[in-house]
Amino acid sequence: MNLSAAKKGWCEGALFCLGVVCWLGAAEASEFVSDGRTQWLHLSSTTGDLPAADVGRQVAALVADLDKDGVNDFIIASYEKMVWFRRGKEGWTRYPVENGSPQVRMEAGGDCWDIDGDGDLDVLMGAQSKEGEIWWWENPHPHFAAEKPWTRHKVISVGGTHHDQIFGDFDGDGKPELVFWYNAGMQLFLARVPQDPKKPWPFWEIAKLSAGKQKPEGLAKADIDGDGKLDIVGGGYWFKHIEGNRFQAHPIDDEYRFSRSAVGQIVVGGRPEVLIGSGDAAGPLNLYQWDGKSWQKRTLIDRVVHGHTLQLGDIDGDGNLDIYTAEMHTPGAGDRCRQWILYGDGKGGFDIRVLSTGIGSHESKLGDLDGDGRIDILQKDFQKDRRVDVWLNRGPARK
Repeated sequence: MNLSAAKKGWCEGALFCLGVVCWLGAAEASEFVSDGRTQWLHLSSTTGDLPAADVGRQVAALVADLDKDGVNDFIIASYEKMVWFRRGKEGWTRYPVENGSPQVRMEAGGDCWDIDGDGDLDVLMGAQSKEGEIWWWENPHPHFAAEKPWTRHKVISVGGTHHDQIFGDFDGDGKPELVFWYNAGMQLFLARVPQDPKKPWPFWEIAKLSAGKQKPEGLAKADIDGDGKLDIVGGGYWFKHIEGNRFQAHPIDDEYRFSRSAVGQIVVGGRPEVLIGSGDAAGPLNLYQWDGKSWQKRTLIDRVVHGHTLQLGDIDGDGNLDIYTAEMHTPGAGDRCRQWILYGDGKGGFDIRVLSTGIGSHESKLGDLDGDGRIDILQKDFQKDRRVDVWLNRGPARK
């Protein structure tokens, strides 16, 4: 199919278009939706536009280019299983990563990184367990098999359940570290990837929050203080590297620990701003801006019910960061659950739009899912319908 024919087909009801590679589908299988600012092509596993994850309760999601074709794929994980949605010329194909084992029970969070240094991205997840395991799955690129899961390596066992993990060079040594919470213990840990990453990873406690308050969740990263090193953000705090394995905890909002976090240059100039949202509870979406002496809080949405989705990205392509947040269905707001985009103006102002109501979101993510340079949405719910939805960004809404 040539490009002009593909464009014509898209206008007549194509299922989806990935960059310059397009394919046609039934018009009724997809739906164009506008939030008043952006036009979206909505695809769903409930209508057969993409496969169902079929893993059970969907606890985690990741967006990454796992087959190195230049276009992002995505991961959906449950407590027991994990699948990879590989983007190809005919849509998405479901591949197993973890088929389930009595020794594996995953928790929300996870991250992708080239852990073994072979040039492709691997997948890491933490446990919901008393043993506190952390595993990584070795990407078999280029030998992918539709029925063969990836090789799993257990590299850490400490504390108990680990909700949230993140990779980054947090000490400025040019090598990646893994940061993760032991939530019930109020402890933040840092692990270093050894030369042989299949062997146990050394790890250290780098912060322990005071008892008697919410257990901490959420992790994000940015250079908060402008010293050239990535800092860690989560649990109502930011954590600065001092030396070696020493970090210093700085409060942002110590009363809002049990939450999701995002960080970025939302307002042009000064320190990056921090967002904290409600996570596994009901609460406000707050923006925190540094005034030179302290973090000033501003509430953007008064009440988000189980807002276990919080991401930043330039969705409308105007050069300013926008905020994506959404509510869970069950537990959560039920049929009233909303999916918001807060379009930023770079000065602290937001045009708040509701993209959908009634579709639950849990750990939904932003990312370019079709290779056209625009930021799309991967939406998944937790347990109500166990559905997967993709919202492909089609640019400015038609006036």
